Amino acid sequence: MTKKTPRGPTPSLIGGTNGRPRRVDVLRKGKCYRCGDTLLSGTKCIEIPKLGTGFSDSKRCCDECYEKIIAKTMSDLEELRVL
Repeated sequence: MTKKTPRGPTPSLIGGTNGRPRRVDVLRKGKCYRCGDTLLSGTKCIEIPKLGTGFSDSKRCCDECYEKIIAKTMSDLEELRVL
């Protein structure tokens, strides 16, 4: 499947609604929640838990989207450092 352009702004991990990301094995085929790229079984992806809900919920993303999320988080941290 071809990648599509992610909709909306790149999220940051600074917000209180996201938990600690972790690298997990993909047990069955899925999709990246940002770009829709296929995550094949037997590979690894990044899982970002969503906190504050009654049930555990997590979103999986590919390495490319995770790099963009980390870059956005770093830029937000730099903005806070300047203040």
